[in-house]
Amino acid sequence: MASSSILLIRQVIDEIWGHGDLDLADRLFTPTYVNHGGLIPDLIRGPESVKVAVVLAWHAFPGLRISVEVLLVDELLTTVRWRATQPGARVPHDRTNHGEPPGTAGLLTVRRLGDRIAESWTLWDRGIQQLGFDPGGNGHTRGNGFAA
Repeated sequence: MASSSILLIRQVIDEIWGHGDLDLADRLFTPTYVNHGGLIPDLIRGPESVKVAVVLAWHAFPGLRISVEVLLVDELLTTVRWRATQPGARVPHDRTNHGEPPGTAGLLTVRRLGDRIAESWTLWDRGIQQLGFDPGGNGHTRGNGFAA
């Protein structure tokens, strides 16, 4: 189970988000898939929500790259610590990134149903605000650094 969960996450990040293989979403996500806290939370369900999120992110942040920092797998859930960067872009007058490309990080927890992803929950690191997006929609953050 652990190896199939790792392969599933790698396919989503590398092939769908990295190479734009949007059709693969139809095979990796259930028709009722929902990502709570994602770029377009609960507005569109199923594989189409993944496709829309990828296209929106690619257009908003050209050169977007997503990498996996930590991957934890158990019987029912998989949790990924991910980092998204935009190589070549710079945040003006930002002293916190030390010359690194702007980006954000977060946690994604995935619930599988058979060999597909049925549901996920995203917790965004506050760095997403550097990219001009406030996933909490209110400009406030919790004490843990995630948008409220």
